[in-house]
Amino acid sequence: MAEFPQQVERLIDGMMDPAVLVDRHRSILRFNPAYQVFAGRRLRALQLAAAGGLTCCDVAGLDVCDHRCVALEALELGVAVRLDEIAARPIHGGDRTLIVTAIPVDDELVVETYRDVTADARIQRRYRTLLATEMRAKETLEQEVAQRTAELSKANDELRRAQTMLVHQEKMSALGLLVTGIAHELNNPISFVYGNIDFMAEYIDSLLGFVRAVRSLPDLPDATRGEIERLTEAIEFDYLSADALKLVGSIRSGAERSAAIVKDLKLFSRTQPGVLEPSDLQAGLEATLTLLQPLLRDRVRILRDYEPLPPVRCDVGNINQVFMNILSNAIAAIEGDGEILIRTRQNGDQVRILFRDTGPGIPFEHLTRVFEPFFTTKPTGEGTGLGLAICDTIVRQHQGQLLVETTPKSGTTFILELPINS
Repeated sequence: MAEFPQQVERLIDGMMDPAVLVDRHRSILRFNPAYQVFAGRRLRALQLAAAGGLTCCDVAGLDVCDHRCVALEALELGVAVRLDEIAARPIHGGDRTLIVTAIPVDDELVVETYRDVTADARIQRRYRTLLATEMRAKETLEQEVAQRTAELSKANDELRRAQTMLVHQEKMSALGLLVTGIAHELNNPISFVYGNIDFMAEYIDSLLGFVRAVRSLPDLPDATRGEIERLTEAIEFDYLSADALKLVGSIRSGAERSAAIVKDLKLFSRTQPGVLEPSDLQAGLEATLTLLQPLLRDRVRILRDYEPLPPVRCDVGNINQVFMNILSNAIAAIEGDGEILIRTRQNGDQVRILFRDTGPGIPFEHLTRVFEPFFTTKPTGEGTGLGLAICDTIVRQHQGQLLVETTPKSGTTFILELPINS
């Protein structure tokens, strides 16, 4: 093999990829061990073949060699030329995908390198195929969603027109049947996720423990230990082990929140009151305030203006839910320190309970929608928009009414009126 400047020899021999030095006639002048493996020949055989006229095109078998010579192009331009994902059929057989780089050394010599990216290209092609399939599926889904949305919008418009002719209870019965079905369908997969997440956490913890145990074995051969360390670093084992249980916790939290939403949906869908019995509403108010004490802390003061009330025939569990929703909303509305006034009065054959907070009030454009199911002004993930809708449903089921008054920057007042004998 001819002698060349040491810089060129070190450049070729130091490359990890197959590298060959050729002239403008594509004659092979020098190559590195990786190129020998690439050519599939022993050193002496490859040297003799090169001396006998074997060219770089014969070895690499690039598709572009028939109409384009990378080495000559690099010599003519005087700069390095790179071709990505070039199909090739090397002399030792088999189809390959290569990244070919030609680096001019001087006016006559070029160093060509070949990086085998067959596996990467195959993965990329598969990824592109999957991506295209996913995009088509997404487009189909978006079309279906748009169609369903249009259908739901049309149905909603029809329902709103029907509301002028139907009593409120009939509306809630129809909506309740729909929501019950949705809640039932959601409950099964949520229960499946929630019921298996603890097992999943145990399995992951066991697997991570197994890997740690293998890594800490004292009598492993150095080669085996090195390979284990290489593999664990390749998958970022330390990050994976720290993040895996966090992901399990996130899944558990999501399942719990989903279950809570389903519970609210079920409550919202109840179109018939439960057992009605004479109940002490002031005792229910106090029980609710006790449960809300952690939210009140020292910043929200409760002002009580109670007058004696007769026992009210009602479903006390549902009425307490009304108290809970109204008071929790009032507490959340108050920024910093504030007050909530609770006033109870008897008015003929009805009782009247007033809740007034010192929050910022409800904007006028939202006032007509506060009892609308799924309407909320809270950030995404912090409210379902069912709280006041549930309250309105329960109160109407008791033949009462729930009124709201508000003044911007001066607070909001909810007034609950219930018949003594529902």
